[in-house]
Formats: sequence, C-alpha cells, structure tokens
Amino acid sequence: IILGALAYILPSMPYGYLWHLKVFKKQYDKWQYFGPNPNVPLAFLAMFIQGTILSVTYAILPIQHTSVANIFAFAAIMGIFFWSRVVVPSMASHTTTRTPGFFFLETAYLVGQYALFAAFLCAVYFLV
Repeated sequence: IILGALAYILPSMPYGYLWHLKVFKKQYDKWQYFGPNPNVPLAFLAMFIQGTILSVTYAILPIQHTSVANIFAFAAIMGIFFWSRVVVPSMASHTTTRTPGFFFLETAYLVGQYALFAAFLCAVYFLV
C-alpha cells in the first residue's frame, strides 16, 4: 500500500509543481487558478490522501495486479474520475477558467499525471 501510494506521490508532486507553477505559470495566473500564494504543503497532503486511496483501491480490486493492461485501465478510470471532479467543475463554475486553453492544458496535465502513475505502479507490481 505504501509503495502504491508512493507510485502516485513521487511523480505527481514534482510534475504538478513544474507544470502549474513553472512551465505554464503565466497561463494559470491568467486564469486565477491558484491565487497569489499556492499552499504547496496542502497540495502535498491532497496528493498523499489521493495516492493512499488509489493504492488501497487497486490493491483490493479482485483482478490480476501484475497486468500492465489492468494497471493502465485502472489509472485511466481514476484519471477520468479525477478529471470530472476538477476540470469539468472549473469549466462550469469559474469564468476565468472557462476557456478552451484551460480545458486542453489541464486535460493534458491529467493525462500525463495518470500515465506517470500507471508507469510507477507497474514498477511497484513488477519490480518489488
């Protein structure tokens, strides 16, 4: 469970930080997505909780855990769920993020995040 959680946290935290607060910072500032002072420790706490829940959920699924197809299918399903919880509501409720640019940039971010999670989860189940 711990390694599965780390499979989410270890790639997600630096990837999210670089994506949102370095590489595409100007765009996210324009959309007022984070406000003036993002709270990085709270972001880490959120990723810790998410990673733990994802790891426990995958571990208790009645499937073959050492299957690349199962790992990537799980990550895709969870990524779509998270996308529907973050991107769609932002598009619906915040006029500053209601742009095609936000939609596509944040969607691309989540595709990358959950692909990284799947790759790291493969390492956990195949190498450990």
